[in-house]
Amino acid sequence: MVTLSQAPGRTTIIDGKEYLFFSGYSYLGLGLNKSFTDLVKKGIDLYGVVYPSSRISNTALDLYAKMEEQLAVFTSAEDAAVFSSGFLSARTAVDVVSNEMNVYCLPHTHPASSALTGIIKIPETLSWQQFLNERASVGEFRFAVTADSINPTPGHINNFSFISSTPPSFTITLIVDDSHGIGWLGEDGKGIASLLNLPAHIDLLLNFSLSKAFHINGGAITGSRKWIAAVRRHVNYATSTPLMPSLAYAWTEATALFSQQREILLQNIEYLQKLTTNYTFVAGEGTPVFVVAKKGIAPYLLQNNVIISSFGYPHPESDPVNRIVVNALHLRSDLEKLAQLIEQY
Repeated sequence: MVTLSQAPGRTTIIDGKEYLFFSGYSYLGLGLNKSFTDLVKKGIDLYGVVYPSSRISNTALDLYAKMEEQLAVFTSAEDAAVFSSGFLSARTAVDVVSNEMNVYCLPHTHPASSALTGIIKIPETLSWQQFLNERASVGEFRFAVTADSINPTPGHINNFSFISSTPPSFTITLIVDDSHGIGWLGEDGKGIASLLNLPAHIDLLLNFSLSKAFHINGGAITGSRKWIAAVRRHVNYATSTPLMPSLAYAWTEATALFSQQREILLQNIEYLQKLTTNYTFVAGEGTPVFVVAKKGIAPYLLQNNVIISSFGYPHPESDPVNRIVVNALHLRSDLEKLAQLIEQY
């Protein structure tokens, strides 16, 4: 384990020595972006550090309504609800829907969405058509399915075309956690929703963390007015303290900055792919996460002043998964050094 004593960006300092940092997330590199941190500071001046009031209070802060309106537009949804964390938003989305119908979980879905009591896991060996046949055999034509947009280990973008081909006799609510896609994936960084072409009988309810790309300690759910109204009645939303108002303010004011950083990130992803054409990553699908299937490479990189993400997954006792996480702060020279070390190992 590597213990840090300062906020990392493209580099970090440990015991006075500089290391290239390819771990954590913050895909858009906003944590150490002065334009963004200046907005956060301005937000503190305007709204303070925290707004210690539940969302059902009679003294609501209009800033959160503004952020929710912008999030709905950003994801092409009718409405949105913001939370203090992505984990809480995922839990709430699934819990709200489970009050009306059975919720089934696709394989490799994050525990935030899949580990609630009553969630039924779809076996990996069962095809979608077989699953539909099973539901039809017991007369169940209305249900929900929860899934992640991206499996960050190994950086695989999930394809939902099989759900789009579902016969119209089924009415399905598709709950997608887009934590690792929102902010950079798809049209203008609008996430997985911009890549889906769902028929009318498939209702999309999106939830996501705002920390992975936007460096904001918060989360959100976007979807139809019906579902978001139900979310707002849920205890997790109604009685919880919202995310820091300074971060909400920064998000509402940083649209152009997000676009600028996204372009840099995409260029960095493409450049690392180009530099490593002689090496095949576990999944090379254009995500900021590159998994290296070379045991022992993390200590080797550390000896060469490069830190990557490396820990046992999905369980602590599992073999370490070596993940390289690229962000918009990295320079071409950083990527060149990394690629050279991977090739040499």
